[in-house]
Amino acid sequence: MKKFTLALAAFAVAGSLMAQENRFSLGAEVAFPMGDFGDAAGIGLGGTLGFELPVSDNLGLIAQAGYMSFAGKEFTVSVGGFSATTKTDATGIIPIQVGAKYYFTDNQEGFYAGLLTGVHMTSVKVPEYDAAGMQSGTKNETNSNFSLAPLVGFIIGENIDIAVRYQMIFAKQETVSFNPTTFAVVTESKTVTNSYLGLRIAYMFGER
Repeated sequence: MKKFTLALAAFAVAGSLMAQENRFSLGAEVAFPMGDFGDAAGIGLGGTLGFELPVSDNLGLIAQAGYMSFAGKEFTVSVGGFSATTKTDATGIIPIQVGAKYYFTDNQEGFYAGLLTGVHMTSVKVPEYDAAGMQSGTKNETNSNFSLAPLVGFIIGENIDIAVRYQMIFAKQETVSFNPTTFAVVTESKTVTNSYLGLRIAYMFGER
């Protein structure tokens, strides 16, 4: 949380030193997990603070940071005719991203397309295993993963910014298995893409 607070403070200081047409925005976020991420997580809710710097008639540089919480999700596991219902824990994510918007008419007006890139810091409970490969408990784990998101949006009037983005988070996933021949626990790591469809509705402070 200290890193997140420092990032927001840096945005505020940078914005106060810039020209008047540079604008802050405060947005509400709704996220709909997709694919494998959607199997383990429910709808995400949160908020982001944004900053936009116009650099030409149609181009603006942007930065966003915030916090999102994805609800846990119930699922049923069946083994040998027996079934049990369990629920995943909520997942907290701190997105910090920078990028650009291209406006099709004029800067900070009408339709635009853009791209964001940065990191998503994720805090989630993960299982712990003993020497025999049996789960012995859980622990909190925080990871910082590279993220990328193409987006489209529309400015309503002068102050309402509505955007939809396809967010991709490139995360490392570890699988644990037990080798009965060597009596050893084997841990394998691979990169997976967690994705969600994000809707941001923001109020932009100031005038363009």
